[in-house]
Amino acid sequence: MFRLALHWQILIALGLAVLIGVTTDPTTLLFGISLHAVFAFIGTLFLNALKMLIVPLIMASIIVGMMEIHADTLGRLGYKTLIYYTASSLVAILIGLVVVNTLQPGIADGVPVRELVGLSADTDAVVERVEGKGSGDIAEVFIRMVPANIVSAAAEGQMLGLIFFSLLFGFFTSRVKGNPGESLKNFWKGLLDVMMQMTEWVMLFAPIGVFALVAKVLMVSGLDAFEPLAVFFVTVLIALAIHLLLVLPVVLRFVANVSSVAHFRAMMPALLTAFSTSSSSATLPITIDCVENRAGVSNRVSGFTLPLGATVNMDGTALYEC
Repeated sequence: MFRLALHWQILIALGLAVLIGVTTDPTTLLFGISLHAVFAFIGTLFLNALKMLIVPLIMASIIVGMMEIHADTLGRLGYKTLIYYTASSLVAILIGLVVVNTLQPGIADGVPVRELVGLSADTDAVVERVEGKGSGDIAEVFIRMVPANIVSAAAEGQMLGLIFFSLLFGFFTSRVKGNPGESLKNFWKGLLDVMMQMTEWVMLFAPIGVFALVAKVLMVSGLDAFEPLAVFFVTVLIALAIHLLLVLPVVLRFVANVSSVAHFRAMMPALLTAFSTSSSSATLPITIDCVENRAGVSNRVSGFTLPLGATVNMDGTALYEC
């Protein structure tokens, strides 16, 4: 029986969401029920379902991956991961700086455009964010990495603490011998299998969730929201396109020695879901599924690199901030 590929389903859902979103507004009713409220309800359900998977999936994926990594392999993998994350973030930052200084989207006829688009310069907020920053803030990152209560960290979504605990737990689980060690390994492998099956089940509803999330936003803002910031909008897209379509394919071809077209095709459901949800963490379950089941990456690699990357290697965010 013919079944449309998931990424095509999501693309169609995006197109329909744009069509519905721009032709309706928050007051539109369907059988006496607010269409906006319906979309908000469905979109929230989908996002909650993704977030529901994050903690157990991250823990199981990291722990199983760590159980199968030898100490020398972990050292090489960690070294390569650190180099790649640092380099890719640096390149993204440089691309953002070059493009924004070339196009200068915030300047029109030599003057700032914030008055034209109704924005105000909240300099006090900026000063509060950067004033007094120093080595203490770096130390705070390491403090968050070692949570006092792992259950509380999981409940509050403190990813760094959760990742650090899972790395340690997986490493020391691999050193437990005999029946206790085998029982622990079988438990976490079984949990990972269950979480991956749950992820694939939630992915079946991705087109509906994406449709609701995008339609809800466009019903409120409409396409008119893009007009005042069109130049900035295009500037961001150009910078992101350079990183996505030039930098990453070069890395895939000359570092990973894989086809960028095949890899992007395998990752399309995760890319489209991330585009719709604007959350790398919420998309993480789908990312792991695409990397392992569609791109053919082993859990030993994906279990270590993906949860960590979704937390500290956000190239798009780094580029956009610049």
